[in-house]
Amino acid sequence: MFQKKKSGRLLPNWYIAYYDLNGKQIQGSSKSPIKSVAERMLRKKLEEVEHGVPVEQSRKLKYEDIRELLVLHYKNNNVGLITRTPAKSRKDKKDYVYGFDHLDPWFKNTAVRNINSPLLRKLQAHLLEKKLSNASCNRVMALLRRMMNLARKDGLIPAVPAFPMLKEENTRTGFVEVKQFKELLKHLPEYLHPLIVFLYTTGCRVGAALQITWDMVSPDTKTIALPGSITKNAEPIVLALTSDLTAALKKKFRTAGAPVFDATNLRKEWNKAKVAAKCPDLLIHDLRRSGARNLRKSGVPETVIMQIGGWKTRNVFIRYAIVATNDIENAMATLEENNGTLMEPAKSGGRK
Repeated sequence: MFQKKKSGRLLPNWYIAYYDLNGKQIQGSSKSPIKSVAERMLRKKLEEVEHGVPVEQSRKLKYEDIRELLVLHYKNNNVGLITRTPAKSRKDKKDYVYGFDHLDPWFKNTAVRNINSPLLRKLQAHLLEKKLSNASCNRVMALLRRMMNLARKDGLIPAVPAFPMLKEENTRTGFVEVKQFKELLKHLPEYLHPLIVFLYTTGCRVGAALQITWDMVSPDTKTIALPGSITKNAEPIVLALTSDLTAALKKKFRTAGAPVFDATNLRKEWNKAKVAAKCPDLLIHDLRRSGARNLRKSGVPETVIMQIGGWKTRNVFIRYAIVATNDIENAMATLEENNGTLMEPAKSGGRK
């Protein structure tokens, strides 16, 4: 460390000097007249060099660079980039992932070394002000954390800051009863019926269902083999189809590589149908939750249901295997039938 002179006068601020990984000497001002501040800055720079991060490279790294890292990572691993419909004004729709529309304007041209926990808390407050749910806020933060973890693994930054996460209390518990589902189908166009029935009976994700092509369907249309590239847990699975769904698919013309299910105007038609069926809060994803519950009620073992739905851990599966009030009532009725009456009826006249 040293202090520079100018016009024979000693400047107040302390300067530091060190060598980066390329053997180049780096000098810079600590912007402080306090020697201990300069010492801390020098130690931090030396730690970065020790951890194998080229200081100059780390200094120039911007948010857009780690965003591109994530996009490339997703493409290389066959992860679908368009997970939700982006804003109509976006030109780079092919590179869209839910969360980019919140992160891009907030971190535009921001140096990655300036992304720290205090800044992340400000982002969190900004997202909440925009009326995002706790879960949505966490998904946006997790997306940025994934970018920074990739940069750390690639040796571009020395560490990832602590990410503040919110408690999620908005886990959905919605599901569709069979009677309600049949009513919903009445208000949906017939060409959407195979897709909706498939989602309801298998618990498959809509994103995976829309990637199913005819070469994945067995010749007798009784099973569909999903490759690991489109399943959530990256493991291939074979799904059996109900007889009515098999009959419906047999009537369709098979074209190799073409999608099996027609999803034209899916969201628009779904929104109209759920209102007409008097279930306005119903989400398409609730069909997946209902599929898990229906299989469980039919006596299918949990391990089989988890394989069908692609749930890798039981903790995640439990979130989908919703127990309805009538399930609890039926369970208690079965228990009473087995045990009989446990309490003697009260005698007339009350307690003596």
